[in-house]
Amino acid sequence: MSALSETAEREPATPSPPPTASVVVPVHDGVQELRRCLSALLRQDYPAGRFRVIVVDNASREDVSAALPDDERFVLLSEPVPGSYRARNRALAEADGEVVAFTDADCTPEPDWLRRGVEALRRTGDHLAMVGGAVELTFPAGRPRTAWELYEAAHAFPQREYLAKQRFAVTANLFTWRSALEEIGPFDASLASRGDAEWGQRLAARGGAQGYAPDAVVHHPARSTWSAMCTKTLRVARGRRDVDLARGRGRRHFLGVAAAHVRLGAVGVVRPPAPAHLLSTRSATARYVAAYSTARALYVAVNLATGVRPRL
Repeated sequence: MSALSETAEREPATPSPPPTASVVVPVHDGVQELRRCLSALLRQDYPAGRFRVIVVDNASREDVSAALPDDERFVLLSEPVPGSYRARNRALAEADGEVVAFTDADCTPEPDWLRRGVEALRRTGDHLAMVGGAVELTFPAGRPRTAWELYEAAHAFPQREYLAKQRFAVTANLFTWRSALEEIGPFDASLASRGDAEWGQRLAARGGAQGYAPDAVVHHPARSTWSAMCTKTLRVARGRRDVDLARGRGRRHFLGVAAAHVRLGAVGVVRPPAPAHLLSTRSATARYVAAYSTARALYVAVNLATGVRPRL
């Protein structure tokens, strides 16, 4: 064996650097929440020279620039037309990382979030692939207490289930390759909600690989008030409706969805579909059932109104 070969055997190969990453954060007001999010991104254990953060001000009334750290890796763009998917698409024009990671301004990523998500993406596929990380809820009292906190604890952000059953991950915690976005295309900016579902299902239809990264964690505050949760529920219901309309669904479909939610609401009163530990008292059960029934009623209203719309 030559001296050169012996030296090569003794010296381990230099590990290749991780891929460069662009982290996209759309924001509409909420400077304090954004500051927490960006502070958490500043503390990422990913190599400092391998990622940057693109914040997109989506028609905020507040001066969100005050939340940006004094760090050249953090840049602020503007998208004056309201719409979170429009704002994300604005960022894509500037995203030059090999990986594009999405989170929301009211999320707080763990220090290893970016590294874990990128590692999971590399395991899932090297081109047409996406990964959803875990979204863990936080509560002001440390545990769910209000009706809607109980509802959120039972139903919000089931990433593993979304990926397994619906073929998407929410953009609060989503990783993909920039090359995949270039091939599949951007988000549907016309959608107020469910644009992440439409994009993930588009990728799946093209044979894209999808994975779940339980150790790539962001924390998201639970919505706790009736106004906040009704607003969210209506937005999601209308988003699902808009996707179905774009796919050519007709009157029968929407009336069927409305009827399904009526059945779910009725069954939920008798057998609440929430983990037992959340419903440890009669009071907690009553609060949860009230929130669950309200959510089902809102879905019924949106789909029923669409189903009886003239010329649908």
